Amino acid sequence: MPELPEVRVVVKALNNTILNKKITNLIIYKPKIFKEFSPQYFISILRDKKIEKIDNIGKHIIFFLSEKLVLLSHLRMEGKYRYYLNPPKEIDKHLVARFVFSDNSELHFLDKRLFGTYMLRNLENYNKIPPISLLGPEPKDIDIEALFRKIKNSKMPIKTKLLDQSFVAGIGNIYADEALFASKIHPLSKASDLSLDQLNDIIKNANEIMEKSYELGGTTLFSYESLNKQEGKYQDFLNIHSDTIKKCKVCGQKTLKLKVNQRGTYVCPNCQKVY
Repeated sequence: MPELPEVRVVVKALNNTILNKKITNLIIYKPKIFKEFSPQYFISILRDKKIEKIDNIGKHIIFFLSEKLVLLSHLRMEGKYRYYLNPPKEIDKHLVARFVFSDNSELHFLDKRLFGTYMLRNLENYNKIPPISLLGPEPKDIDIEALFRKIKNSKMPIKTKLLDQSFVAGIGNIYADEALFASKIHPLSKASDLSLDQLNDIIKNANEIMEKSYELGGTTLFSYESLNKQEGKYQDFLNIHSDTIKKCKVCGQKTLKLKVNQRGTYVCPNCQKVY
């Protein structure tokens, strides 16, 4: 699943490509991911709207449109955007929707697994109601003492807490592993057994690692691409989260892959201590 750096890369590419374009039509092929309203309502309300700004909060992409309309997009596992000046005549089998602009260019959304979502909001309520209202702050904005108070009594693994978007927005499986490795903390360590300083190290490392990943276009391990099949490069700099890393880059001992809440988790049992 695209995490915060990958979503930021997509947002940057979209801003460079479709900002200020006017939507003249929306063609929906697979209505499943259009939530809460009918496909026809999405089509009617988005028609003739101008894209004024594109941003993100955590993993959610936010299209700010004219007339105070807001469109929320979540890529989930396989969602991806492609932009065409001259749209292809053949329809991709994974095509979900086509946003047609006044200059006849098009933005296509593809989703192999149909886990992505679109939701409609407005400028007054988009951050006051779910799903945005349920999100915690991104790592760069976290009040570490407030976060510590929220998790200090939890017996759940610290990785589980990091993946909970209501505590920290934007961290996913890849960067949770990388941040914990950089902090020398085992992902199965109980949240309640960590100190404030240790939690601060985890969040600081997560922010620094994700910023580096963003600068390199994100991490492409399986199917992630930003706009128009552009892959990231940060996978070449991962320190622990990869099937190809058989030995720890720090100590040389064998790495392990285990499950934490059903998520594949990579760890060095020598460098990362269980607290």
